[in-house]
This record gives sequence, structure tokens and C-alpha cells, in this order.
Amino acid sequence: MNPVQWLFFLATVGISAGIAVYGFWIKWKYSLSGFAASITGAEVARGVLDKMGMVHVSVTPVASPATPDEHLSGEGFFIPRRIYDGRDLPSLVQAARHAFLKGQLSNLTFWYLLKRKMIFIARISVILGWIFFLAGMSFEGLRFLIGAGLGLFTVVMAFVFFDLSFELEREEKTSAILAVSGCLKPHELTCFRKLNQAAALEGLACLILFPISPVIAFSQRGRRHGI
Repeated sequence: MNPVQWLFFLATVGISAGIAVYGFWIKWKYSLSGFAASITGAEVARGVLDKMGMVHVSVTPVASPATPDEHLSGEGFFIPRRIYDGRDLPSLVQAARHAFLKGQLSNLTFWYLLKRKMIFIARISVILGWIFFLAGMSFEGLRFLIGAGLGLFTVVMAFVFFDLSFELEREEKTSAILAVSGCLKPHELTCFRKLNQAAALEGLACLILFPISPVIAFSQRGRRHGI
């Protein structure tokens, strides 16, 4: 690669890899395996919605981990049963972040559908980018594909940076709401803040996480079934 391509590689894949490693380390250090909070994800979601003036919105569990489109309505807030009943810190973080999003958008249907399409496009772009980049690095006659791959990486990262300000706002305000509520002990709140921050930055790790996420999901499913 020439110096310009190296610069783009470090500005895209380098940043993404650094954030991915940081996220894995934060989850390993602050998830507090075996820890059970005195509150559930449902109570956290209820508290966030109340603070945002959404007292009239009910919090309802759904069986599926992926919320179906028909459950996305402006009349209620639906979260997976695992998060609704969860007392572990990652579940509390997800409950708070989803509830904040509900408080910001009166109807989540459009946002979820748009986000799903954008994630699908970004995932395809990242996979194609890696195919182009690795093909260009492996074969002399395909060197021109390196630029195409780095171009796709740049477009995806530009979109993520555009969305980053909202993610950081969501992290800041949900952590502040939990701090004021006093429902977590100081050490637990510190862990909550760290996990929340990692969740806000997770989009920047997409160049690394998108290709390996199916492998991670398969391994987690295997552990649940005793494989």
C-alpha cells in the first residue's frame, strides 16, 4: 500500500480495531459476572421514561430477543424478556438506552426500520470492503481493489461518526438519570457508566465486529445449548 492508503487504513480499520479491543476489555472487566442488582431492566426502563415525561408509556416484555415490527408502536415500549427481567449490568444498560431512545422518539417504528436498513447496508459494505481489500493485498493484478475496499470502510465510518453525537448524548443522559435515582451503589454505578460508554462507542468497531459477529453469536448459542 502507498502512504495515502496506509493513512486511510489506520484512520478506519485502526480506529475500529482499537475500539473493538476496548469494548471487549470493558465488558470483561465491568460486567460483574454473577452480579445481581436490586432492580430489574423493567424498573430501569420505567425510571428513564418517567424522567423524560413518558409516564403514560407502558413497559411490556416480548418473548423474542429481536423485537418484531408489529410490537413497535407509539402506545407502548416493548423490550425482550431477557432485558425486562434482567438484573445483570449489561441488561440494565440496554434497558436504559432503549428507554431513552423511546423517550426521544414518540414512535419507534420508523427509526427501527431505518436503522435496520442502514445496518444491513453498512454490514454488506464492510464485508465487500474486506473482500476487496484482502483480494487487492493478495493478488498483484488486483491492487486497484485496495482503494475500493478502503473507500467502503471510509463511507461506513463517516456514517458512524455522524451518528456518534447522538450515541454519546444517550450515554451521558442515561448515566445521569441512574446516578440521580440512587438505585445503584457507587461501584455498580461506575461499572454501569463504563459499560454504557462502551455501548455508545461500539458503532466505531463495526469494521471488526460486523465480520465476526456471526461467529460470536454462534458460539454464544452453542454455550446456551451446552455445545
